[in-house]
Amino acid sequence: MRASLSLTALALALGACGSPPAQPAHPPAHDHGLPTPARTHAHDAPRAQSVEVPASAGAGPVREVKSVYEAPGLKVVTIVLRQGTSLPTHHAEAAVTIQALAGSGVVVAGGARLPLDRAHFVALAPGEPHAVEPEAGADLVLLVHHAGGGGHHHP
Repeated sequence: MRASLSLTALALALGACGSPPAQPAHPPAHDHGLPTPARTHAHDAPRAQSVEVPASAGAGPVREVKSVYEAPGLKVVTIVLRQGTSLPTHHAEAAVTIQALAGSGVVVAGGARLPLDRAHFVALAPGEPHAVEPEAGADLVLLVHHAGGGGHHHP
């Protein structure tokens, strides 16, 4: 699968469906410096849709996470890391891919420093501990796909 594959094409390929983002329904269940993302549940939504994601970090807190799409088998989250703020070591229950929408940095996983920019995405197996380090002092906007929809991260 190419890193430039659009979210709409990915949703169609997986047969997923979704609806517009919802507001958070409950307080954070875990903490690695990010709030629990809002959940978007698919019930009677169209089988294909276009989802807007941030093109730049803009203004806001140094770490910000938003669930932008959730359907059976797929969850998509944006994470904004501002001013060189790192994402500490954590893991996800599901397989994930991480791609930079803006900025660059590295994903530290399995003793390797994997490049993360618009030309590279990182794929991680379920349960793989990893951290994200933006370039020093720079903003980084991430698009994270959780396969299986189980996107819970654990510090």
